[in-house]
Amino acid sequence: MRSRSSLSRRCVLLIAIISPALLGSEFKCVAVSNPKVATARIEQLEPRMPRVGDIMQATGSGNGTPPLQFAWDFGDGALAAGMQAAHVYVAPGSYRVTFTVSDAIGQVGRDSSQVDVSSRVTPSMPSLVLISNAVAGQPVLFAVLASEADASALTFIWTFSDGQSGTGREAIAIFPAAGMYLASVTTTNNFGAISTVQVPFLVVDAAH
Repeated sequence: MRSRSSLSRRCVLLIAIISPALLGSEFKCVAVSNPKVATARIEQLEPRMPRVGDIMQATGSGNGTPPLQFAWDFGDGALAAGMQAAHVYVAPGSYRVTFTVSDAIGQVGRDSSQVDVSSRVTPSMPSLVLISNAVAGQPVLFAVLASEADASALTFIWTFSDGQSGTGREAIAIFPAAGMYLASVTTTNNFGAISTVQVPFLVVDAAH
């Protein structure tokens, strides 16, 4: 005969209590992942040291929970949107450029960079000098006086009231008849600044 102990069983009774309000309801399992941290980075500012009037191209990138919004603050009161933007500074100085990335859950990333804007230098006004005596039928030499710093960055275009023209710091023209004439020289520097000087002069007859 088997002993009573050998016939015994250990049982575990599980009792689940379900609220009547939950009967017939659907249950869903939702996996929650950690959201990306919003980050911002200024990839490029070109030119890096602009002059007044230059078009500076700005490019940025960022991460976060999409959709993302991108904004630029150029430090002079000008704002722009997008990963890429263009800006022109109208006054010299140091400006703080800030790029901001905002994501769908309210996170914000920022990156800043300083931009130093220099003045746009214009050429000094040249002086037109008549080098030689102006005699009808003989070569007359004209020259522009400019500083050495300006001279290396300037181009010169000469025009005369009788239709003649020339280029360079010096020009030679021959006037067949005596009379009053007008010489003009237009200078342009490597920044695109232009200035013009006009000088009237008298051509005398060769008999004088």
